Amino acid sequence: MAKRVRKTNHEKQNTGLLIDGENVGAKKASAILNAARSQGKLYEGKVYGRQKDIHTRSWSDKAKEYGISDIRLCGGPEKNKVDNKIKKDARRLVNQHKNVDVVCIASNDGDYVDVIRELRATGKRVVVIGEKQASVSLKISCNQFVEI
Repeated sequence: MAKRVRKTNHEKQNTGLLIDGENVGAKKASAILNAARSQGKLYEGKVYGRQKDIHTRSWSDKAKEYGISDIRLCGGPEKNKVDNKIKKDARRLVNQHKNVDVVCIASNDGDYVDVIRELRATGKRVVVIGEKQASVSLKISCNQFVEI
């Protein structure tokens, strides 16, 4: 009979990191990466922004520096365009990569509450990395909120 192995908090888990570059400044990149890596081995890391948005351009340099993917969305400024892409990719991450145990979302935006609930319902641990002013609904929807 095979012995069941129980995961403990001391084991490193595979972690996915999705950063809302429109919502959290690139100056917080180091703190975000450190917070995500404290959850486990970084399996996939992405930062999102609109291609022509001057406020998120600084994330491109940080993405190169830290070895994460820089996702630039084309087209005009649609409401929640970046948020919707992050939600879609969060679902894809847990559906296509069953070995991902923890999903970290770096944002202050309460628009992620629905996808956080979905991810938690599948048994994934969801950690939100954000600032003090983050939405209260965002803070209480996740397994853990890490203030940066």
